[in-house]
Amino acid sequence: MNLPLDFNSAEPWTRIVKIALTIAAVYVIAVAGLFAKGNFLGGAVLLVVGLAFYAVLRRARRVSMGAAGRLTASAVTVHPVRVWGFSLNVPSGEFPLNQFEAVGLLERIVIVPQSIRGNTGTVQLLGRPGIPTIDVMMGDIDTARPFAEELTAALNLELKSVAVPGQTIRRYTM
Repeated sequence: MNLPLDFNSAEPWTRIVKIALTIAAVYVIAVAGLFAKGNFLGGAVLLVVGLAFYAVLRRARRVSMGAAGRLTASAVTVHPVRVWGFSLNVPSGEFPLNQFEAVGLLERIVIVPQSIRGNTGTVQLLGRPGIPTIDVMMGDIDTARPFAEELTAALNLELKSVAVPGQTIRRYTM
């Protein structure tokens, strides 16, 4: 693996946020149109449903949305990610590599047979207490596992499996 490494694991979240904002804009136009036509009951119902959906989206903002930055042999620098004026929940700052305890591999197993995507993996730098965990790469597990092993060797860190709620942990040794 060649360092420095530029990464952007927030890219899937930028697409999701763009889609959500587009849907929200269309929804606002629909509510305004109903009120403008004098259909106050329809507008009020759509407004209440929209506010309930907004409450759900506010909870989703607490989820880590990847990271974007540069990884060198001595530090990782991550910067804020914005989509159409909205900030994503990503870590920001410069952190020396000695503040990370390991490289983590989080594996999500997909059990839906009709699923287009297979098992996915996220490669993370696991921060010590007070340091954020930084998602370096997201992709299918067959790409993430070798990437995690290469990153572990390049940074001289241990490789750890990261537990996903409701999933058993596989142990990887090098």
